[in-house]
Amino acid sequence: MSTAAAPPEIRRRDVIAAEAVKIATDPIAIALLAAAAAVNTLLAVIDASGTTFYTGGAREPSTLSSFGTLMLAPVYAFLVLPVYAAAGEYRGGQLRMSLTATPDRRVLLLGKVAAMIAAALAAAVIALAPARLIIGVSAGPGAGGLLLDLGRWVAVYVLMSAVAFGLAGLLRSAIAPLGILVTLPVVVATGVLQWPAGLRFLPDQAALSLVGTPAYDVHELPPGTAALTLALWALLSLAGYGAALIRRDA
Repeated sequence: MSTAAAPPEIRRRDVIAAEAVKIATDPIAIALLAAAAAVNTLLAVIDASGTTFYTGGAREPSTLSSFGTLMLAPVYAFLVLPVYAAAGEYRGGQLRMSLTATPDRRVLLLGKVAAMIAAALAAAVIALAPARLIIGVSAGPGAGGLLLDLGRWVAVYVLMSAVAFGLAGLLRSAIAPLGILVTLPVVVATGVLQWPAGLRFLPDQAALSLVGTPAYDVHELPPGTAALTLALWALLSLAGYGAALIRRDA
């Protein structure tokens, strides 16, 4: 009498590895990671060269590093990586294939989030380390200062990636989350919204405070508060995506 063989156990590390491979082999994400690294390096070279700029009403020239919104701008190209990782599940029946391979949605969610964070961390170091090293060497803060500066920037990229990933999964779209995240700093920069007490808790404004270059003095948050704010945005976005993946998506 023969018995049917039990299905192989689905190990979490295998799910994480599979999701990481999907992220690492996305040609669009790879191209925009290279673009983010190149633009970051170019901005760093300009800043390290000592070139100064005058802004309207300013009496003293400023270096490029003083323009936090500009220095942070490459992150929006970088965010294509987590956005496509989440939204890609909703193209061409990919989600059905993923659920066939991993029927336990909680295991699939864990694998996707863990792979995204690991990929974002590695990619952030690639995109930022050369630029922050160039700026750090020219500024001379020492090894400790260099590592702290790089750590803050990497934290911003990873937490912003988690926000973008969660929004992309929740909205099942690659365009909508990027539109939201790009529009927010543009609207704030126009000065149309005059509510600094609330605006400073938006993801992009918290990110600028965390790296020490708030867009406006009234939007500045202490680094610890800024990090906590970004972490809460990331957790809320991932929780929304998790609820959608487990209960809504089929």
